[in-house]
Amino acid sequence: MSGKTEDVCDDYGFHFLDDVAPAVMELMAAGRQSRNSSSYYWDNISRQEAFLFQYTLGGSGTVEIEGKPVAVEKGTAFFLKMPGEERYYFDEAKNAAPWEFVYVMLRGMGVEPYYEYAVSRLGKVMTFPEFHPVVKLLLDIHCKARNGLIHNGFTASSEVCRFLCLLCDKSVCRENRLPGLIDSAKTYMELHYKEQITLAQAADALGVSGGHLSREFVKATGEQAIHYLTRLRLEQAVRLLTSTEMNTEEIGRQCGFLDGNYFGKVFKKYMRISPGRFRRQAREQGFISVRV
Repeated sequence: MSGKTEDVCDDYGFHFLDDVAPAVMELMAAGRQSRNSSSYYWDNISRQEAFLFQYTLGGSGTVEIEGKPVAVEKGTAFFLKMPGEERYYFDEAKNAAPWEFVYVMLRGMGVEPYYEYAVSRLGKVMTFPEFHPVVKLLLDIHCKARNGLIHNGFTASSEVCRFLCLLCDKSVCRENRLPGLIDSAKTYMELHYKEQITLAQAADALGVSGGHLSREFVKATGEQAIHYLTRLRLEQAVRLLTSTEMNTEEIGRQCGFLDGNYFGKVFKKYMRISPGRFRRQAREQGFISVRV
């Protein structure tokens, strides 16, 4: 007699007539499963357009990204865009049974920018403690689905928006005490951002490689180190644009940019507006300060 536990699937799909078309963000499905056999296998290459976020509650499974298998253990999630080249499955020989997980399937043109933002900072495979607000909300969405509390497309879209915003908010549930290396890296960049330092120079000053600093910085803060350095420079640039009459060339140099042209390109990339136009709009609106 086999001692293998049966698979358990508690899944809910959604298709609402009471909704706008096309919806910017849609909840296609929410589910919680327990898998024990190799019959659980998904190849994303031919699947319909969607985004899948799946978080492991217990046991483990496998996800293949760029042909490389990655163990998805307790506390680990993956975020995938479909169709795609990734595969995920339960390997009876290598994974720990039962693989228990909770997931949401999303779609809509509004989802992709959040997906790109999250993946660029955390990767397609990411980790969250079980008490993290992202995990709590994921479980709450499933609970609402099971109890029939997601009544229409508007309710569903609001849940999707809440989930994506929590996922992308790097300030949510971060440790107050950062590892020594990251604390030192932040201090170094805060002291030297006005100089034309690079991430490699910062890493060298701290006695580590640039790759190691980048990996550890993302792991501890949810943000790439180079983004943190750029944000420090842009925050100072915004202060100078709104409180002084300095020209943009001088502001760029004082904020660690090579020259005014490069400052303008970086500013427009992140702020979606030129420095000069930003200054005019801030003054027209009467803003005292602007957060970036």
